[in-house]
Amino acid sequence: GCSASTVSRALKGHPDISMATREKIQSVADALGYVPHPTAQALRTRSSRLIALVLPKLDSFFFPQLLAAVSEAVERRGYSLLFLQSDNVFSREEELLAYCLRMRVEGVLLSLSRGARTIAHLEALKRKEVPVVLFDHILDEVDLPATTIDDEEVAYTAVNYLLEHGHRRILGVFDHPVLHMTRHRRAGFEQAYQAHGLEVPEELILEIDDDGDSLQLQLRDFVSTHPEATALFAMSDKLMVRAYHVINQLGLDIPKEMSLLSISDGKAPYYLFPNITHMRHSGDVVGRQATDLLFSYLEDPGQPPRFEAVDVELVELGSVRDIRQPG
Repeated sequence: GCSASTVSRALKGHPDISMATREKIQSVADALGYVPHPTAQALRTRSSRLIALVLPKLDSFFFPQLLAAVSEAVERRGYSLLFLQSDNVFSREEELLAYCLRMRVEGVLLSLSRGARTIAHLEALKRKEVPVVLFDHILDEVDLPATTIDDEEVAYTAVNYLLEHGHRRILGVFDHPVLHMTRHRRAGFEQAYQAHGLEVPEELILEIDDDGDSLQLQLRDFVSTHPEATALFAMSDKLMVRAYHVINQLGLDIPKEMSLLSISDGKAPYYLFPNITHMRHSGDVVGRQATDLLFSYLEDPGQPPRFEAVDVELVELGSVRDIRQPG
């Protein structure tokens, strides 16, 4: 038999233990299914090589793409990924970030939950000098590195496209008003109208405050209340898909009677007919860019926080009708 200290040193490949003994102990460990405990290893080596990814919900095409991209980028660098989901509940997000500290993660990629109003719950990570990069769901004026699309500019470009195609009565469908992206995408919607010298149609703007069953009812009531509308702008895939079904339920033809345009991950528009014209916002690109940004802070912790915008492109498909008058 061997002492516990001999077994421990053999499993760590200690040179004081002969190769024959190390191989014998390793074969027994393999047969017993022994796997070193990551937290114990982190305590010993002071390096967990573990990156945490915290998402609100894995409920869209965007986040699965992002998860795959982050996982590939992290593993390529020899790190492991700890994936956590807050279910869009702020208290759950707080618990998960505390768990990240206990797991001694070396960095955190975080898309904030709907209830997040400040980043006070990130102070413990900052004190431990664990870098945090925010993406997608972020907050205004936060002193942390972040990456996402320029929400105002993207929404402006989308609505401007509809206005240039002759649409004046455009329904704007937005997510919960507490979200950074909602406020900025709505601002872009309004700026497009103002740039054309038009009054912003406040009565045509809907902000959804519920993800549940009532969302479909809210949309149906909203669209049916405004028969004069010729187009609908949806700020996300989730809202675009729901709006698409509501428009069809009301017997309206896309794009003949109602044009439809959204900000999208670029996948969902191709599952619908006609294919939906959209501002392509790729989870794959955001995932890679956020991971690159995080590792830049692992390599150079002293650099100041910076924001990196993600490029977005307009993809013209079949859901927008040109209703400009000739001449």
